Amino acid sequence: MYRRRTSSSSPSTTPQWKYDVFLSFRGDDTRRGFTDHLYETLRAQGIITFRDEPKISKGKSISGELVAAIEGSKFALIVLSQNYASSTWCLDELLHILKFMEAREAVLPIFYYVDPSHVRKQTGCFEKAFTQLEERFSSDDKTKVQEWRDALAKVADFSGWKAKDWYETLLIKDIIDVIWKRLRSTSFTFVENSVGLDSSMNSIDLLLGAGVDDVRFIGIWGMGGIGKTTIARVVRERISPEFEFSIFLENVSDNVQKGGLISQQREILSWISMKTIDIFDVHEGSTMIRRLLRHKKVLLILDDVTNSDHLDYLAGKQEWFGSGSRVLITTRNEHLLIEREVERRFQVKRLNHDDALKLFSWKAFGKDHPEKNYIDLSSCVVSYADGLPLALKVLGSFLRGRHVSAWNSALGKLRDLCNTVLGTLQISYDDLDDREKKIFLDIACFFNGEKEDRVIEILDSCGFCACIGIDVLIEKSLLTNSYGTLWMHQLLQEMGRELVNRECLDEPGNRSRLWRHEEGKHVLSKNTGTDAVESITMDKTGPVVHADAKCFSRMKKLRLLNLANVNLSNDLEYLSDNLRSLEWDGYPSKYFPLHFNPENLLELNMCHSHIESFWTGVKLLYNLKIFKLSHSLNLVNTPDFRGFPNLEYLILEGCIRLYKVDPSLGMLERITQINLKDCKSLVHLPRSVYGLKSVKVLNLSGCSKLDKLPNELGNAECLEELDVSGTSVRELSSSIVRLKSLTVLNFRGCKGPSPKFWNLLSLFQLFLSLFQRFLIRSRVPTPLLLPSLSGLVSLKKLTLSDCNLLVVPNDLSCLSSLTDLDLSRNQFVSLPNGISLLSRLQFLNLEYCERLQELPEVPQRVIAVVNNCISLERIARGSTEKFQWLRSTQCINCFKFAETHDFRSLEVPIIQFVVPGNEIPEWFNHKSAEYIYQKEWFNPQSVEYPLSVELRPGWFTEKWMGFAVCLVFAIQERSPNCDPALDYPSFDYNYTHIITCKVDINGKEMTARRRPFAVLNAESGQAVSDHLWVVFFPRHFPQLWKGISDQIELPSGTEGWQGIFGQITFSITARVGHGVIVKQSAARLVYEGDLEELDPRFSFSLMACFSTDEWNGTTTAMRATTTGTTRVMILPPNASGLMEMKNYNKRI
Repeated sequence: MYRRRTSSSSPSTTPQWKYDVFLSFRGDDTRRGFTDHLYETLRAQGIITFRDEPKISKGKSISGELVAAIEGSKFALIVLSQNYASSTWCLDELLHILKFMEAREAVLPIFYYVDPSHVRKQTGCFEKAFTQLEERFSSDDKTKVQEWRDALAKVADFSGWKAKDWYETLLIKDIIDVIWKRLRSTSFTFVENSVGLDSSMNSIDLLLGAGVDDVRFIGIWGMGGIGKTTIARVVRERISPEFEFSIFLENVSDNVQKGGLISQQREILSWISMKTIDIFDVHEGSTMIRRLLRHKKVLLILDDVTNSDHLDYLAGKQEWFGSGSRVLITTRNEHLLIEREVERRFQVKRLNHDDALKLFSWKAFGKDHPEKNYIDLSSCVVSYADGLPLALKVLGSFLRGRHVSAWNSALGKLRDLCNTVLGTLQISYDDLDDREKKIFLDIACFFNGEKEDRVIEILDSCGFCACIGIDVLIEKSLLTNSYGTLWMHQLLQEMGRELVNRECLDEPGNRSRLWRHEEGKHVLSKNTGTDAVESITMDKTGPVVHADAKCFSRMKKLRLLNLANVNLSNDLEYLSDNLRSLEWDGYPSKYFPLHFNPENLLELNMCHSHIESFWTGVKLLYNLKIFKLSHSLNLVNTPDFRGFPNLEYLILEGCIRLYKVDPSLGMLERITQINLKDCKSLVHLPRSVYGLKSVKVLNLSGCSKLDKLPNELGNAECLEELDVSGTSVRELSSSIVRLKSLTVLNFRGCKGPSPKFWNLLSLFQLFLSLFQRFLIRSRVPTPLLLPSLSGLVSLKKLTLSDCNLLVVPNDLSCLSSLTDLDLSRNQFVSLPNGISLLSRLQFLNLEYCERLQELPEVPQRVIAVVNNCISLERIARGSTEKFQWLRSTQCINCFKFAETHDFRSLEVPIIQFVVPGNEIPEWFNHKSAEYIYQKEWFNPQSVEYPLSVELRPGWFTEKWMGFAVCLVFAIQERSPNCDPALDYPSFDYNYTHIITCKVDINGKEMTARRRPFAVLNAESGQAVSDHLWVVFFPRHFPQLWKGISDQIELPSGTEGWQGIFGQITFSITARVGHGVIVKQSAARLVYEGDLEELDPRFSFSLMACFSTDEWNGTTTAMRATTTGTTRVMILPPNASGLMEMKNYNKRI
């Protein structure tokens, strides 16, 4: 059976957790970096996590919302960063966390680049914070300060993680593993939902087939409201830890209707890649899903599928998924499952009377049985619900806390409704007040699956008191909130929409809300709209609608309008001033209607519009927060922003003819994001815009005519991200140093000022051609002029790629928060030694720095990419401790480095590296025969090159140090039919060449979660000769072998290794279609003393590698099929004929 959280036998004592994890962190330190990555990964793994947002009001003490979240969370992850103790808010959070969780041992600290001893004793950066706290608080508040000290001392003693000892990706993976293990040890928490589920789950467990490596499709079918989605959620809750990815697509049919199949394909891809992937048709989407998932063990749940086409493009065949994957499909239509040949099917049946009474009682009385005076009444109500869980919940919530007389009245209404399902549900709707009914109908027709914050803003602007109304709907079981998203059950949605249809059965133009594409088309094309119409939304993927310019003239009460593909006969004549949200993709007119004055408008979203310019003068749109006209290709200027005092987002990306931004933009005090990316005609921005103190994101990338960043930029005190890549900016103002909140700075492609006479060459066309050629030949591009960056204390990502830098500023060493540094495609010869002071640096990109000759010392655990650094010769000398950074390095086409560097000076624990070379060192004395490769583009799947070793009794001694693997590979022309980026879409680069290595012991993979891999991008990967990939698997690397006991039984004793016999296989996997050819591979078991025999280029590296006590590998790569093997027989190390190699088979 799958390991799962078991149901509690005593529900009344089981805590009703709302969240699995509460995240406590210092926002200024980690919100946009580590904490965000951690949160998104927790979410992707189905771990319900609370993270406080900036919108939560910050006062002197933490809010009731946060206290409730802490009390409602099973575990707390506390990210202790350098400035954590400077926030009394964080310290109060910590006090509450310890109060509610310490006894349960539910507190898990992450020491994010802080020393646990500093946390425990409040020294180091914590000492400064507490010195300030002591000064701030009077003697009466000294007790509070001491409580904070005591809390930090306690949390420092808890078992946790030291971030500086990990690669960030692996740290997050280990945190996820620990959380899942702890969650599996807790009781199953869906108490009320678990009623009557035991027998169903037993049947579904049999269909799931735990431990079987085939790919299975399982269908769960039954009528609406019967509990199919609940069962699917419970399945996911119980077994998701067994899968690499757990993907739940809720309300598939409804979401397809709203956003097309592409929207659901993107959702699947985003779960895997953690970012949005652009796809433009369903065929491309299905191809990407297949390529992305076919080597991954996935749990995919498709909820409420009504059309077999949905399955064709979302989960076509078993071959789409990796071994052991499970696809669950919930549907009302069994025939759909039969048509798709889903043989494993389970029908969800109605609850029997006893279970129905328990479920109803949980909602009506908060326990599993009725109150004494309500037993008979409860039995009558249950009989009307007819075993339907949704109806039982709605009725129970409706009757909770009501007097007996109210129950009798409700029973009378139930009799009048003729016991239909929708009629049974309507009794709760009828009990709502008018505003609550409007909220219910708006959500049923338009906002199901939308973010709660946005819905509240829009409905509040309509005067509906949405926050209170939504709470009422949730209390009455008419609505749920999941991760801040509002969900309404499909039956309830059908009931709401049916109520709207009843407003006028014959003419849609007389109804308040229109959501069906065909009905919207009818009203607009036939001009039948009336004063009754309040909201219209149409399918963006639907056919083009041709409408009259006067089609909106009678819709005076229109509040919400969401259109696409609507063409007009003439320029639009009228739009309602009552609009709150206007979204019209491809708006066909050049201008807005002359008398359009939507004073209550919140959102204006008209991407791909034909608008050329706006009204003259000031138009007061006091409530407008979002102004988005991206890719409006005819737009030449912006409106006067003085009428938009509350604007927060200005997004004009891709408006290629926009040449002027109104100076009034600089007067806005609440704007947080300005996106003018690829506005290629924009010559300058008003100087006041740069100094806006509220702006957090300023994106000017691709504004190729923009050439200045004025001094006013230094006044943007809240600016967090600045992107001027691809602009003509040649010099940075020194005022940039004042941007204390800046975390991302991108100057890619900013080349530096040119001598003035270069621009005058066109005036000398009559000069002698020789002199003209001399001038041209004398052009030496000068670098981007950088001021001191030492004041950018929050900067995490700095991109100075392709800026013609001749010298890297030494003051980069002052960027104490820097994690990513991109210096690729520059002209410097060396790097400043100060880079070694960047203690948080994780990634250093030096690709195509063709003049770079030497690498200095850099911090530990940095991933360095030096591909195509053709002049690179050496790495600075240093101790083993100082050079632990070289864990994973790519040196494609670095021939001088391969020829001249002295590995004996590199006493570093290299895990893997790639260098030019075509011969495996003789030290690797167990080699495969050469592999024969045939260029056959029709077969671009993974090809595996296994090398197997027999572990005979006596192979293990205390002198055994680990394994070493080496291979020779070449890069060939890539298959024209292969898109390798689909296999690794989460990478920032367009990777094209992929090699992985896995280790099996007696058929059980030991590196399933952490296979080393070499992945080379399109440019750096064009290796012009053969290369060597060397991988080391040290014995004492717990991160590599962690979980080995879950795979095979290890005897007691020293790590259990001495009890392992049989076959160990090192499988090198290459993507043939990606152009990787593996020519030869070799392996060796390494014992003390063996290192002296190794080629001096590798000996000291390997010695340091095997002496370390941990390993941080990389992410899971592809799973490949088993093919032929080359076996090596390993005898005891002291035996004669030490190791004999026998070739049993060759891979062709």
